[in-house]
Amino acid sequence: MLEIKDLNVKLKKETLLEDINLKLLSGELNIIIGPNGAGKSTFLKSLIKIVDIYKGEIFLDNRNLTKSSINELSKDIAYMAQFNQNSNLNTIDVLEISRRKHSGFTLKNRDHDLIEEIIKEFELQKFLHRNIDTLSGGERQKIFLAAAIIQEPKVLLLDEPISHLDPKNQIEMLEIIKRKTKENNFITITVLHDLQNALHYANKIIMLKNKRVIDFQDSINVDEKMVSKLFEIPCKLFWQEGHPFSFFGHSHDELHKNRHSHKKENNDT
Repeated sequence: MLEIKDLNVKLKKETLLEDINLKLLSGELNIIIGPNGAGKSTFLKSLIKIVDIYKGEIFLDNRNLTKSSINELSKDIAYMAQFNQNSNLNTIDVLEISRRKHSGFTLKNRDHDLIEEIIKEFELQKFLHRNIDTLSGGERQKIFLAAAIIQEPKVLLLDEPISHLDPKNQIEMLEIIKRKTKENNFITITVLHDLQNALHYANKIIMLKNKRVIDFQDSINVDEKMVSKLFEIPCKLFWQEGHPFSFFGHSHDELHKNRHSHKKENNDT
């Protein structure tokens, strides 16, 4: 279990996060949603010490990680950033460097076996010796996710892993994240802006607003009132055949008003 107690983050005099308290379980996908500037990315960065904690404590399986160094944390926590900088690395280089965060500079037979397994599972064979800057957004995201997973972390932090991806690649990424979280018993924390995908794939939803967690719920228990309060806009939310659908307050022009209905379809015959 990952337990976060009274977490506060400040930059000079500005408060970036305030009084965050959470208990997150292994094998569950926790998705953070919230308006721009709420502190979602800052929260992930605070867990891996990219930004300093002003006050509070972080416990992983009852071990206090608060004073651990970034290198020490990297043995337990893998982080996939929102924006990955350009580099001259090939795919195989990215995977080997990521594995070294877990096992040290010299890779052993087991390390090479794990790299081979992830290459096959993610179907990366044709990309191994290509510079990652020459790949599409979806291909790069898949490689960076594989690189995070190969570290064998207890905690997996993913900052907007499906941003700039088309629907097919978004679903493929989220399916992988959900499956690997369960198979590997990760404590996964992911930032998403897509409410429908968040509700569909998450075990738990963390609602972050004004630097605070204002709600923490099983995804199935999230309702219109909670979402409307979070984003300060009316929201209609319903489930159909196991899939969530959301509509936020907006108006229709003459062209669309006769075709646009928010009512649930009646499939009775």
